[in-house]
Amino acid sequence: MQSTLYTCSRCVGEKNKFIKFGKTKNGKQRFQCTSCGKTSVLTYSYQAYRKNINTKIIRLTKEGMGIRSIVRFLRISTTTLLKRIITISHYIQPPLINYNKKYEVDELRTYIRNKKQIVWLVYALEKDSKNVICFNLGKRNNETLNSIIKILLNSKAQSISTDKLRNYQYLIPKEIHQTKRFGTNSIERKNLSIRTHLKRLKRLKRLNRKTICFSKSISILTSVLKIYFWA
Repeated sequence: MQSTLYTCSRCVGEKNKFIKFGKTKNGKQRFQCTSCGKTSVLTYSYQAYRKNINTKIIRLTKEGMGIRSIVRFLRISTTTLLKRIITISHYIQPPLINYNKKYEVDELRTYIRNKKQIVWLVYALEKDSKNVICFNLGKRNNETLNSIIKILLNSKAQSISTDKLRNYQYLIPKEIHQTKRFGTNSIERKNLSIRTHLKRLKRLKRLNRKTICFSKSISILTSVLKIYFWA
Protein backbone atom coordinates (compact mmCIF):
# COMPACT_ATOMS: atom_id res chain seq x y z
CA MET A 1 0.00 0.00 0.00
CA GLN A 2 1.44 3.35 -1.04
CA SER A 3 2.07 5.96 1.64
CA THR A 4 2.79 9.69 1.50
CA LEU A 5 4.43 12.04 4.00
CA TYR A 6 2.23 14.91 5.25
CA THR A 7 1.94 17.01 8.40
CA CYS A 8 -0.92 15.68 10.53
CA SER A 9 -3.17 18.24 12.22
CA ARG A 10 -3.42 16.07 15.34
CA CYS A 11 0.18 14.89 15.64
CA VAL A 12 2.86 17.45 16.50
CA GLY A 13 6.37 17.25 15.10
CA GLU A 14 7.70 15.58 11.99
CA LYS A 15 5.67 14.66 8.96
CA ASN A 16 3.84 11.34 9.24
CA LYS A 17 2.88 8.71 6.74
CA PHE A 18 -0.62 8.85 5.27
CA ILE A 19 -2.36 6.04 3.42
CA LYS A 20 -5.48 6.18 1.27
CA PHE A 21 -8.67 5.64 3.26
CA GLY A 22 -11.67 5.64 0.95
CA LYS A 23 -13.45 8.67 -0.49
CA THR A 24 -15.90 11.32 0.68
CA LYS A 25 -19.50 11.69 -0.54
CA ASN A 26 -18.22 14.18 -3.12
CA GLY A 27 -15.66 11.68 -4.42
CA LYS A 28 -12.58 13.29 -2.84
CA GLN A 29 -9.77 11.01 -1.70
CA ARG A 30 -9.46 10.60 2.08
CA PHE A 31 -6.21 9.75 3.85
CA GLN A 32 -5.43 8.22 7.25
CA CYS A 33 -2.45 9.09 9.44
CA THR A 34 -0.56 5.89 10.27
CA SER A 35 0.47 7.32 13.68
CA CYS A 36 -2.80 8.51 15.22
CA GLY A 37 -5.39 7.10 12.82
CA LYS A 38 -6.97 10.49 12.05
CA THR A 39 -8.57 10.69 8.60
CA SER A 40 -8.75 13.87 6.53
CA VAL A 41 -8.83 15.31 3.04
CA LEU A 42 -5.35 16.63 2.38
CA THR A 43 -6.13 18.91 -0.54
CA TYR A 44 -9.28 21.06 -0.40
CA SER A 45 -10.76 22.53 -3.56
CA TYR A 46 -13.00 24.90 -1.55
CA GLN A 47 -11.07 28.16 -1.34
CA ALA A 48 -12.59 29.39 1.94
CA TYR A 49 -10.27 27.04 3.85
CA ARG A 50 -7.19 29.02 2.83
CA LYS A 51 -5.37 30.69 5.73
CA ASN A 52 -5.14 34.17 4.17
CA ILE A 53 -8.76 34.36 3.00
CA ASN A 54 -9.81 36.83 5.72
CA THR A 55 -6.94 39.17 4.87
CA LYS A 56 -8.00 39.18 1.23
CA ILE A 57 -11.64 39.85 2.18
CA ILE A 58 -10.55 42.89 4.20
CA ARG A 59 -8.39 44.27 1.40
CA LEU A 60 -10.99 43.77 -1.31
CA THR A 61 -13.76 45.23 0.86
CA LYS A 62 -11.70 48.35 1.61
CA GLU A 63 -11.02 48.72 -2.12
CA GLY A 64 -14.77 48.85 -2.76
CA MET A 65 -15.21 45.56 -4.59
CA GLY A 66 -18.79 44.30 -4.57
CA ILE A 67 -19.89 41.23 -2.67
CA ARG A 68 -20.48 39.23 -5.83
CA SER A 69 -17.21 40.50 -7.31
CA ILE A 70 -15.33 39.26 -4.24
CA VAL A 71 -17.18 35.94 -4.48
CA ARG A 72 -16.07 35.47 -8.08
CA PHE A 73 -12.52 36.59 -7.37
CA LEU A 74 -12.01 34.37 -4.29
CA ARG A 75 -14.18 31.52 -5.60
CA ILE A 76 -16.24 31.19 -2.44
CA SER A 77 -19.99 31.29 -1.88
CA THR A 78 -21.94 34.47 -1.14
CA THR A 79 -23.24 33.04 2.14
CA THR A 80 -19.70 32.20 3.29
CA LEU A 81 -18.45 35.68 2.41
CA LEU A 82 -21.24 37.44 4.31
CA LYS A 83 -20.64 35.25 7.35
CA ARG A 84 -16.91 35.97 7.17
CA ILE A 85 -17.51 39.73 6.96
CA ILE A 86 -19.63 39.62 10.13
CA THR A 87 -17.08 37.41 11.92
CA ILE A 88 -14.18 39.67 10.94
CA SER A 89 -16.02 42.77 12.16
CA HIS A 90 -16.57 41.21 15.62
CA TYR A 91 -12.82 41.28 16.21
CA ILE A 92 -12.39 44.89 15.08
CA GLN A 93 -12.31 47.41 17.92
CA PRO A 94 -12.83 51.18 17.55
CA PRO A 95 -9.66 53.26 17.97
CA LEU A 96 -8.72 54.72 21.32
CA ILE A 97 -10.01 58.25 21.74
CA ASN A 98 -7.55 60.94 22.79
CA TYR A 99 -8.55 63.73 25.14
CA ASN A 100 -8.84 67.41 24.23
CA LYS A 101 -9.19 66.99 20.47
CA LYS A 102 -11.27 68.76 17.82
CA TYR A 103 -13.98 66.83 15.98
CA GLU A 104 -16.36 67.09 13.07
CA VAL A 105 -19.72 65.30 12.99
CA ASP A 106 -21.94 64.67 9.98
CA GLU A 107 -24.63 62.31 8.65
CA LEU A 108 -25.07 60.22 5.49
CA ARG A 109 -28.47 59.06 4.35
CA THR A 110 -29.17 55.49 3.22
CA TYR A 111 -31.98 52.91 3.45
CA ILE A 112 -32.56 49.23 4.20
CA ARG A 113 -34.46 47.05 1.68
CA ASN A 114 -36.68 49.88 0.43
CA LYS A 115 -36.64 53.67 0.37
CA LYS A 116 -39.29 53.89 3.09
CA GLN A 117 -36.88 52.43 5.65
CA ILE A 118 -34.49 55.36 5.92
CA VAL A 119 -31.26 54.85 7.88
CA TRP A 120 -28.68 57.52 8.71
CA LEU A 121 -24.97 56.97 9.20
CA VAL A 122 -23.79 59.41 11.86
CA TYR A 123 -20.06 59.51 12.57
CA ALA A 124 -17.32 61.65 14.08
CA LEU A 125 -14.00 62.57 12.49
CA GLU A 126 -10.96 63.80 14.40
CA LYS A 127 -9.70 66.96 12.71
CA ASP A 128 -5.98 66.43 13.19
CA SER A 129 -5.63 62.75 12.26
CA LYS A 130 -8.67 62.59 9.92
CA ASN A 131 -9.58 59.26 11.55
CA VAL A 132 -13.14 58.12 12.13
CA ILE A 133 -13.57 57.83 15.90
CA CYS A 134 -17.05 56.36 16.15
CA PHE A 135 -20.22 55.86 14.13
CA ASN A 136 -23.82 54.79 14.57
CA LEU A 137 -26.69 53.76 12.30
CA GLY A 138 -30.28 54.76 12.99
CA LYS A 139 -32.86 57.46 12.57
CA ARG A 140 -31.86 61.09 12.28
CA ASN A 141 -33.01 61.92 15.79
CA ASN A 142 -31.54 62.90 19.16
CA GLU A 143 -31.04 59.28 20.22
CA THR A 144 -28.80 58.40 17.27
CA LEU A 145 -26.93 61.69 17.31
CA ASN A 146 -26.46 61.71 21.06
CA SER A 147 -24.77 58.28 20.99
CA ILE A 148 -21.93 59.95 19.07
CA ILE A 149 -21.95 63.27 20.93
CA LYS A 150 -21.70 61.55 24.34
CA ILE A 151 -18.50 59.79 23.30
CA LEU A 152 -16.97 63.09 22.21
CA LEU A 153 -18.06 64.92 25.36
CA ASN A 154 -16.59 62.16 27.53
CA SER A 155 -13.27 62.69 25.76
CA LYS A 156 -13.37 66.38 26.80
CA ALA A 157 -13.48 67.63 23.21
CA GLN A 158 -12.09 71.10 22.57
CA SER A 159 -14.64 71.74 19.83
CA ILE A 160 -17.29 69.89 17.82
CA SER A 161 -18.06 71.23 14.36
CA THR A 162 -21.38 70.32 12.73
CA ASP A 163 -23.78 71.60 10.14
CA LYS A 164 -26.75 73.71 11.23
CA LEU A 165 -29.02 70.78 12.05
CA ARG A 166 -31.18 71.99 14.96
CA ASN A 167 -30.78 68.80 17.00
CA TYR A 168 -27.13 69.56 17.68
CA GLN A 169 -28.04 72.79 19.47
CA TYR A 170 -29.65 70.78 22.28
CA LEU A 171 -26.97 68.10 22.50
CA ILE A 172 -23.68 70.04 22.34
CA PRO A 173 -22.70 72.77 24.84
CA LYS A 174 -22.57 76.19 23.20
CA GLU A 175 -19.00 76.88 24.28
CA ILE A 176 -17.59 74.03 22.17
CA HIS A 177 -20.21 73.82 19.40
CA GLN A 178 -19.17 75.36 16.07
CA THR A 179 -21.25 75.77 12.92
CA LYS A 180 -18.89 78.08 11.03
CA ARG A 181 -18.49 77.98 7.28
CA PHE A 182 -15.85 75.48 6.11
CA GLY A 183 -15.85 73.99 9.62
CA THR A 184 -16.84 70.56 8.30
CA ASN A 185 -14.64 70.47 5.20
CA SER A 186 -12.73 67.37 6.29
CA ILE A 187 -15.77 65.26 7.04
CA GLU A 188 -17.53 66.39 3.87
CA ARG A 189 -14.49 65.18 1.93
CA LYS A 190 -14.69 61.93 3.88
CA ASN A 191 -18.33 61.60 2.81
CA LEU A 192 -17.23 61.76 -0.81
CA SER A 193 -14.58 59.09 -0.22
CA ILE A 194 -17.10 56.77 1.44
CA ARG A 195 -19.58 57.15 -1.40
CA THR A 196 -16.85 56.53 -3.95
CA HIS A 197 -15.33 53.49 -2.24
CA LEU A 198 -18.51 51.77 -1.06
CA LYS A 199 -20.89 52.52 -3.91
CA ARG A 200 -20.15 49.19 -5.62
CA LEU A 201 -20.92 46.96 -2.65
CA LYS A 202 -23.64 44.45 -3.49
CA ARG A 203 -26.23 43.49 -0.86
CA LEU A 204 -25.50 46.81 0.82
CA LYS A 205 -27.03 50.15 0.24
CA ARG A 206 -24.46 51.81 -1.91
CA LEU A 207 -23.76 55.12 -0.26
CA ASN A 208 -23.62 56.78 -3.64
CA ARG A 209 -26.55 59.16 -4.15
CA LYS A 210 -27.80 57.87 -7.53
CA THR A 211 -28.11 54.09 -7.33
CA ILE A 212 -30.62 51.26 -7.48
CA CYS A 213 -28.61 49.09 -5.08
CA PHE A 214 -29.56 48.84 -1.42
CA SER A 215 -28.79 47.07 1.84
CA LYS A 216 -30.79 44.03 2.88
CA SER A 217 -29.24 43.85 6.34
CA ILE A 218 -28.15 46.55 8.73
CA SER A 219 -25.74 44.07 10.37
CA ILE A 220 -23.84 43.61 7.10
CA LEU A 221 -23.75 47.36 6.53
CA THR A 222 -22.38 47.88 10.05
CA SER A 223 -19.78 45.16 9.55
CA VAL A 224 -18.54 46.57 6.25
CA LEU A 225 -18.27 50.06 7.74
CA LYS A 226 -16.19 48.70 10.63
CA ILE A 227 -13.88 47.01 8.16
CA TYR A 228 -13.66 50.13 6.00
CA PHE A 229 -13.01 52.53 8.89
CA TRP A 230 -10.85 50.50 11.26
CA ALA A 231 -9.47 47.29 9.70
